[in-house]
Amino acid sequence: MKRFNNFCRLSVRNLCGVLAGALALGSCTSVDDTLGGNLIPDNQQMRAGFITIDGLNPKKYVETRLFQTDSIVSSNISYGYFGMQVNDSIGERKAGFLSQMVSYYAVPEDYFGYMPIFDSAQLLLSITAFGADTLTEQHFAVYEILSNDYITNRESSDTTFYLGFQPDKQTVNTDEEPLFRFTLGGEGKYPSTTTAVTMTPTESGKKYIRRLMLQEGTYKDKYSIYSADSLEYFIEEFPGLYITPDPAYPVTKEGTNAGTIYATSLDASGLSIFGRNRVESDPSLIKDTIGMVLYFYDSYVEHGNVSVNSIEHDYSQIQVPELKFDQKTDAQEPASNEADTRKPVTQFRVEGLGGAITEMTFTPGFFATLEEKIAEENAKDGKDFQTLAFSQARMSVYFTGSSYDWGSLDPNPGDGETGSPLMSLIKEMDAAPSRLGLYTNYKSLTPISDYAYTYEQNYSTTLAYGGYVNRSRGCYVINITGYLQQLWNNYIKAKTAAGAEYPDPADTDSFDERYDAWEKAIDWDGISYRKVYIGPEAYSLYTNSFGVFQGASTDDAAPECPIRFDLAYNLIK
Repeated sequence: MKRFNNFCRLSVRNLCGVLAGALALGSCTSVDDTLGGNLIPDNQQMRAGFITIDGLNPKKYVETRLFQTDSIVSSNISYGYFGMQVNDSIGERKAGFLSQMVSYYAVPEDYFGYMPIFDSAQLLLSITAFGADTLTEQHFAVYEILSNDYITNRESSDTTFYLGFQPDKQTVNTDEEPLFRFTLGGEGKYPSTTTAVTMTPTESGKKYIRRLMLQEGTYKDKYSIYSADSLEYFIEEFPGLYITPDPAYPVTKEGTNAGTIYATSLDASGLSIFGRNRVESDPSLIKDTIGMVLYFYDSYVEHGNVSVNSIEHDYSQIQVPELKFDQKTDAQEPASNEADTRKPVTQFRVEGLGGAITEMTFTPGFFATLEEKIAEENAKDGKDFQTLAFSQARMSVYFTGSSYDWGSLDPNPGDGETGSPLMSLIKEMDAAPSRLGLYTNYKSLTPISDYAYTYEQNYSTTLAYGGYVNRSRGCYVINITGYLQQLWNNYIKAKTAAGAEYPDPADTDSFDERYDAWEKAIDWDGISYRKVYIGPEAYSLYTNSFGVFQGASTDDAAPECPIRFDLAYNLIK
């Protein structure tokens, strides 16, 4: 034990000597951070940098236009949308849906009995979504679909319909009396928990019920129409129902907003009928209660599951002067043989339910800004960087009442009418979609590479893309690193193919002339993905939420804080 302790003391003494020698050697040298730099090949040298492109940039770097398309699928989407909303910022929007229906229960022979009495009809509902105003009582009308020709007489057998679909008078005649009327919403009522609404039948509705109860019509007393193998004939005789805001009782607005659009899950929605039948030997006596349920969707049947949503937007009802626009000339997607009359605007609009969204185009000025950044870095120490790679690219879209400097917003109450600017901004953020989606093709919902929404959904992961409201900054923050790199690479290819060269900003004498030559030489329309579409996230296309934000500057106007890009990059030779 004693020898072991001596050995330890000797080992420690020797180790201390070695450490002291190492420290002494280290104190005699100086560190050269550039050591070996001359051994790195020129084409491997990089330099990191950061640039912000926003409203202070002298060049117009993006353009924003309104965009609306009818090519959004509106059929067989599991939900029926109905209701009306009138709003100062979005005008008027109205929704209704057509749906076939099938009997949920078997209807045996003589089920309706002798001289059945119709008592009541209910619309079964499973409300899954609605907007802010359910306190406004809305009136709805239920019409009979007159024919399935709108499905069967199409040029193709495809039953896909789009938002532009409006039923004609041969399909639904809304000039005639509806079958039923009902109301939804209002003071002290809770549509979100409503599972059934008792409807008021008209004379047409009572006649319709008598046909369903086989008391009159083509299938009087013919119970075979309710057999499982006769479903196709049932759908032919009873093509379904059309539920829409009652034209006799439109929503009226007193403030800035009134009404909302409701969504109901079709597999839990339908028509429920209650009645009684009589004792045949003494019709004054009641024998049994009877009832039947017809659902708008049943996954177990082959026929009768076609539903189509029909949504209209009337932007002529917008009351805010700076937000007004002509739907046809300023927003509607031009046909293939028509000229595009849409002009750049400062508003950045995002609306669900097939409303107007925003088309954003990167201008030559955006690429010129980055080219000049490369030239600036090269001029510092004689480098020859040719291009760049983004390590992070963030796009920020600011709310109307927001600012680049969040701390500059005044939290103090206003004059009693407008209130605090900060409180107004909070209300604006509350009403807006919680997330934005970026697409290279909105009609097919083709996302930018960063917004892999199907991957996110299928694997329950969170994308770096973001796209959510950043309430601390009063804006949406969107990571577009992959997309912007792809766009920049496409620009470099187009520039190379054109043999174009960006002029040296230091050459002030000929810069303008050479800049024009650079801009004219490149085929800008041939640069893929230079144009993107910003709308609701992919799984919320029918959201009630909407927002009008600050877009890009135009030749005539500029918002307080236009779209902003914060770009971290590496310059590459």
